[in-house]
Amino acid sequence: MPPSLLSFWGTLCAMRVRDVFLLLVLLPFASCSRAPGVFSEPSARAHVGMLAGTIGSRPVGTPANARARAYVVDQLKQIGFQVRVQEADGRRADIGRTARVSNIIAILPGTRREAIGLLSHYDSTPDAPGAADDALGVAVSLEAARVLAAREGRNWSLFVIVTDGEEAGLMGAAALMADREVTERLRAYVNIEAAGSSGPAILFETGPGNGWLVSPWARTAPHPRGGSYAVEVYRRLPNDTDFSIIKRHDIPGLNFAPVGDSYAYHTARDTPERLSSLTIRETGENAVAIAGALEQVDITTRTAAEATFFDIGRTVAIRYGPAASWAVAAAALLLGVIAWVKVTAAALRLGGVGRWLLTALWSLLGLAAAAGAMVVAAWGLRAAREVYHPWYAHPDRLFLLMAVAGATAAWSVGRIGQWLPARTHGVRHPVLTWSFTLPVWMALASAMLWLAPAAAYLWMVPLLVAGFLLVLVPPANALAVRTVSIVVLGVSGTLWLRETVELMRFVVAIFGRLPAITPALVYPALMVTGALMIVPPLIAAVTATQPLRRPAAVTTLCLLALVASAALAYVAPAYTPERPLRRYLRALQEADGRTAVWEVASVEPGLDLDSGAPEGFTVAGAAPSASVPWGRLPYPFVFRNTAQSLGPAPIAVAGFTIQPVADGIEMRVTAVPSEPGLALAFVLPEDIVPARTSLPGIRRLGRWRATYIAPPPDGIVWQASFRGVTTDRLRDTKIAVTSFGFPGGAGWQRLPGWLPQTTTVWSATATWIVPAASGPTLEPVPLLR
Repeated sequence: MPPSLLSFWGTLCAMRVRDVFLLLVLLPFASCSRAPGVFSEPSARAHVGMLAGTIGSRPVGTPANARARAYVVDQLKQIGFQVRVQEADGRRADIGRTARVSNIIAILPGTRREAIGLLSHYDSTPDAPGAADDALGVAVSLEAARVLAAREGRNWSLFVIVTDGEEAGLMGAAALMADREVTERLRAYVNIEAAGSSGPAILFETGPGNGWLVSPWARTAPHPRGGSYAVEVYRRLPNDTDFSIIKRHDIPGLNFAPVGDSYAYHTARDTPERLSSLTIRETGENAVAIAGALEQVDITTRTAAEATFFDIGRTVAIRYGPAASWAVAAAALLLGVIAWVKVTAAALRLGGVGRWLLTALWSLLGLAAAAGAMVVAAWGLRAAREVYHPWYAHPDRLFLLMAVAGATAAWSVGRIGQWLPARTHGVRHPVLTWSFTLPVWMALASAMLWLAPAAAYLWMVPLLVAGFLLVLVPPANALAVRTVSIVVLGVSGTLWLRETVELMRFVVAIFGRLPAITPALVYPALMVTGALMIVPPLIAAVTATQPLRRPAAVTTLCLLALVASAALAYVAPAYTPERPLRRYLRALQEADGRTAVWEVASVEPGLDLDSGAPEGFTVAGAAPSASVPWGRLPYPFVFRNTAQSLGPAPIAVAGFTIQPVADGIEMRVTAVPSEPGLALAFVLPEDIVPARTSLPGIRRLGRWRATYIAPPPDGIVWQASFRGVTTDRLRDTKIAVTSFGFPGGAGWQRLPGWLPQTTTVWSATATWIVPAASGPTLEPVPLLR
């Protein structure tokens, strides 16, 4: 045997026996789970209730945020941790933002100085109580810390890090990476986030590198859920977590988040009552098990290798490295080619080249008809309703309609084929299905290996099993091929069925919070992708050598199912109190303070405001004219009005100074807030960029601006120096002051009373434009250096 083949087979054989056994045997049939730990769900739920219920929404810089911080610090001290609060300005030059944050850093010493970490964030968005995001993560960290602190003989130290300002742009994590003790001692960590209120916490991000870190999860997590395909999906989503910042500093970790019931994410519906008890318990038990397993490994190890990983029915998990990944890919493709040659030769012997080609053509027509019918079903449902997303609250009804429409269309193509001359009819044998399917699977697997290698296992594993078994059985034996097809269906269905359904549900919720109308092709494309891996082995498993005796009955059943599923989808309410429409309200008031520009935006047509709303809203065109560029809301439906004033701005400009310096001009502005949790943006006139600045800034909408989130009660000072700029131009500097609520608004969100809230949730901002030169002139001061 050539050395290259010896190396290849050696790598393949080096895979752990357990992994191979699970891949080929347990994959479709796994049904048992590991024993859970001693994590207490009632204790963790009590923490959630305090943070998201008693305290409620807790944006950075607010009194509620301070109450949450005091509670978490107290709980950690009671457990026995050494606790300190990092008070700092988190800075992110890449987005031109600064925030005053207070990170909680708790330490339980071990024999070694290096530490394992449990990471979460205690702040929430201004629009949500934040039960799932991220009171869940804090509660799990606190209860897991209690369990781990009770264990004796710790090797590694244990950090519990609860950051602030995550929802303000990952500002707490940015400040955390300036803490030398954390960056020097933290060697591996578990980050607990949330994008949903139910379901298991999915392992959706790892690294950087250090694929070994996945092994403790795969070996010991009692409820493993995740797959490296999620890494590829997450990379393409407009989301980030604290993990993203820490990852840039080469500290490896595991990132978990539940994604079920994602409708409540960042809305007023994210309440403690909505958060699933099972989600709390399983997330906590996994966290305890993983941290315990990390105690037994060398967390100082550093490697560049990424891991391929996936769970099997939330009971066991598979993890293997790059060498095994390439070995699986090579074996799958090699066996796929051999099996394809074998089954195609058998298919040609059974019916000849002509009938094989006609069957291939007719199969392609059936696939095209099925995909087209799914698109028509989604488009037709939208066209028949008064909204653009009629499936939002009940997506499973749309999925059922598409599946029935696709199956009916494919069946219809098959029935039409029966009208052709008998000599052109396809061969009724399961080997035909595999002769068409294997090259498609090989092409898809190869493409994914190139485009999304972490997700390639979804295609490679079914191809490996199919190729291996089809090589072994006689292809002309219909019973043997059907038996193989059943096994492959079990493998492919295990990997694809649940993932496809859960991904489609998640995508519905994601598009619900994006400011765009969902293209009608999205869900048919996802369903066809999953169907390509599930339907072929299903067809091969049920293919009979003789035609059905009463095909008309099947046709009738298909049509009845189509009518019934269409009716169910049509009558389903588009939005409900539990799955509401997301809308946006903003107002902008210029310095004169006489009136304000109000805008209401949504992904659905219609203004739909309650009584008492200002009159005169019209469809908005371009962005409103303002002294500070505001930009047009990216939503497809925006209504604008010029109405009542917002009242006085919630800041005072306490000082404004411009003075010459050796190489230009220096400006200093002091702003003092009159309410907590504001966002201040210092906006320079057009075409002016500072040479030096005490706050990071970026150009946005044609103007340089530096944003400060949650300024302290005693105010902030911004200093900048300029070259080649006149004093008069600098006096046009503005401060855009944004509050996440409205003066006189009702409820904890401080919303106007004329906003409907039964089946709608709101994000709202009020912005005042304040001239920086409106404050008193102060004595010149030297530039900060």
